[in-house]
Amino acid sequence: MNNVDDVVSFLKEHRNFYSQYFEKERLKKIKYGYTCDINQIFCHLNKVPITQTDYYLLTTIISKYFDLNNKKILEVACGYIPILSSIIKEKYSCEIKAINNKILFHHYKGVETEERDLFKSYDLSGFDLIIGFRPCEITETIILECFKYKKNFAFYLCPCVIEPLNKSDYVKETWTYEKWHNYIINLITSNINYECIIIKKHCLEDDCPIIIAKYLDQDNKKAQ
Repeated sequence: MNNVDDVVSFLKEHRNFYSQYFEKERLKKIKYGYTCDINQIFCHLNKVPITQTDYYLLTTIISKYFDLNNKKILEVACGYIPILSSIIKEKYSCEIKAINNKILFHHYKGVETEERDLFKSYDLSGFDLIIGFRPCEITETIILECFKYKKNFAFYLCPCVIEPLNKSDYVKETWTYEKWHNYIINLITSNINYECIIIKKHCLEDDCPIIIAKYLDQDNKKAQ
């Protein structure tokens, strides 16, 4: 079987997780880069070199801004298979937990996992860093939680058109994913307690920004 056939077989085996791919002949479109769900399966089945994936590249970028060793890390909206967390767990001496509304493989490659409603408040007090690979609809919610708990975070935004939580303020606008990106970036940069770095890497699958946000303690704020 070739790589695509193996992925399709995996989808059929776990159809209750991936039912949307059996509609509108989507199985015929399966390839690496089709969706995050599909990319995770390619990685899980070792059908692509992991070092050439966006998950690995994002790990490399995050590690340039945060020391990941001996840290407690939380990945939000990890998807059904927490590939990003598993890469970090293998490369660094850290504790990492991955949460999602549904998870296919629990405790995947030594990663602690939890199924939960991502829109509900989550106690971030025990973590040093919050990360997300295209966390999509929960992006703004989790950023506000990071603000609340004064946590560092790093997110790779998705190309979806996401409405802001206070969408009534923007009801007259034609909303696009670029406007949503700008909205999220402005949300962070307007918080004086954070240093925000925006990265765009065209070697990723798209040009969506990676946001690196560091909480500034009082000494750092005085230095500014």
